Amino acid sequence: MRQPSAELFPTDSPVPAGQLIGREDDVEQIVAAMAAGTHLILAGPRRTGKTSVCEAALTRLHAQGLYTAEIDLFRIADAAELAETLAVKVVENRSGARQALLKARRMGRGALTVAQGAVALKMKTQLGDGVELAFTPGLAQSDPAKALDRALELPQRIAEADGKRLVLFFDEFQEIAGPRRAYGDPDAVTKRMRAIFQRSTHVSYLFAGSIEHVMRDLFAPSQRAFSGFGSFHALHEIPPDAWREGLRERFAADECTVEPAALERLVGLGEGHPRATMRIAQQTHLAAVQLGTHAIGADEVELGHRAALQGDVPIMEQLVETIRRLHKAALPMARSIAEGLPPPRHVPVGVRDRVLKQLRDAGVVERVSHGHWKVINPLFREYLVQFDPI
Repeated sequence: MRQPSAELFPTDSPVPAGQLIGREDDVEQIVAAMAAGTHLILAGPRRTGKTSVCEAALTRLHAQGLYTAEIDLFRIADAAELAETLAVKVVENRSGARQALLKARRMGRGALTVAQGAVALKMKTQLGDGVELAFTPGLAQSDPAKALDRALELPQRIAEADGKRLVLFFDEFQEIAGPRRAYGDPDAVTKRMRAIFQRSTHVSYLFAGSIEHVMRDLFAPSQRAFSGFGSFHALHEIPPDAWREGLRERFAADECTVEPAALERLVGLGEGHPRATMRIAQQTHLAAVQLGTHAIGADEVELGHRAALQGDVPIMEQLVETIRRLHKAALPMARSIAEGLPPPRHVPVGVRDRVLKQLRDAGVVERVSHGHWKVINPLFREYLVQFDPI
């Protein structure tokens, strides 16, 4: 049986800590910052490794004895669900409460044994009413704002009571300020959060977000509640040598050998972009499996590259429609950038600058130097050039 390609080279979920390539420095720096009680913000386009790095850091921190909790705001519908999810994640750090918590969430509070009920009662007495949010599904619905405040206070209470430091990771934190206002008025929510967080001396906060300009707007301007709260951490670029070594090890896990020229071609096609590189490697391995070979050469890499591009066409079509909605000049400009050309001559300078900012904010392009931009994802760049969706 061959190793599954998607397990060797995951692209649609965070990469397990043991399979990260070229991220050791980032993980170490985040671990050190969290253990020291400081706070960090990671902002950047999706599929560039933020969640994978943060989860690897949490795994290492947990192994060192710290409490940890992760909240993905993409998966949470409203303030009530956020309150209950946060309470559950925090309480789970107490090993003696895990079974009682699982049973209460599945079968109701009345299903707890006498011993489990005593554990829950003791926790409520010790830590306050916020514990009830974890043991009583639906409780937060009656007053979501009040429930959220109690849940946000719970990490400090449990960390202080147990003499621990707790690391709380909010993924896709820009959703706090999203247009759907799922958690209430963004200014009001962030003010309440800041008031609680700055008193939570036993808690280190880690924020990640995929819409960079929103994250910077939340944490940078002086008038914002989170102004000055934490430092921005930019993920390091993964150097080609790290990609070569990491990919070679991943292929070797399925007893595959990679010709040096083929490996060089694969790394070059990915251009250091984490998701694109892993996607091409994944499809290259799949091509080798389909061909019944353990030898990865130039042909397998070209087949993998072609499959990666074709397989992402539906995603790229959606992205093209998003770009079309930005401005009538957005797609022609994105295609010009993909081809390495200057913006179309008929686009006025003011419009050009505004559209470039929109494309940047949408995570499509980034500025390399003054006046020089590039499409971030090399697969999407090739799609724009080859498939001519205009």
